[in-house]
Amino acid sequence: MLDDHPFSWDVFRVDKESKTIAFNNLVYLSLTGTIQDLEARNEMNTNDLDLSFPKLERLFLENISLTKNEAQAMIGHGLKWLHFEGSFIAASQLCKQPLGNLNTLILIWVEEQYPDEIDDFVLLANEIFNKTDGIKYVHCEMRTTFYDESMLGIYWPYLTHLSLGFMVPFEDLFDIVQNVPNLVHLDMVIDYRDVNVVNESTELLTNIKEHYPMPSSSKIETLRLAVEHDEECLESFRPLPFDKVVQNLKWYWPQLKDIIIQEN
Repeated sequence: MLDDHPFSWDVFRVDKESKTIAFNNLVYLSLTGTIQDLEARNEMNTNDLDLSFPKLERLFLENISLTKNEAQAMIGHGLKWLHFEGSFIAASQLCKQPLGNLNTLILIWVEEQYPDEIDDFVLLANEIFNKTDGIKYVHCEMRTTFYDESMLGIYWPYLTHLSLGFMVPFEDLFDIVQNVPNLVHLDMVIDYRDVNVVNESTELLTNIKEHYPMPSSSKIETLRLAVEHDEECLESFRPLPFDKVVQNLKWYWPQLKDIIIQEN
């Protein structure tokens, strides 16, 4: 675990005169800590070290930014599973490394808001997920607190699993899913406290064939909806007719097998 105290690879030196630090038999590495600024980590001067993880297969990172030298050493030819949880900027830095040898990539972005330049977010996210060709399981979870229409500009052709911690109007959601052609699993919040969005989505979902005369080519097989509400908001919207919604969604997404509805 990396906490508020400065971390140094020096504690693993066998030969104090050598710049080489090798973890010759390590197959799983987990680094967790407080969110650290990448610039501050770079000041720790790891670039003069020769780090080696020749047998590393699984890497778990939580709230930690790797320096370029660390990332190059860890994300090598043998790494098969990479789980990253933290800021989008740190994820985009990490994914500058070649990812083609992975078979599992899990990215969880934990932020109260998108980066300051939302267009940069879309551009960088597109770069990340256009590099994931050949990875069998590509999962993105966005734990941001609001939806921004800039997401209509995403194109993530190899993403297989998407989890959204906010509600997206279904009209926009259908467009977004079209830009994620290999998506098979989708999680999303239905927030009844957002009355206008819920009512608009209710109208669309109950009359879907009037808006979309043909089914989608989406590969989605599983949809999980987390319903959030409070007693006050239940008096302000038209109830979502789930039986009708399920029927229409399975018509629009023909590959859809399971719809899971959870009330929070």
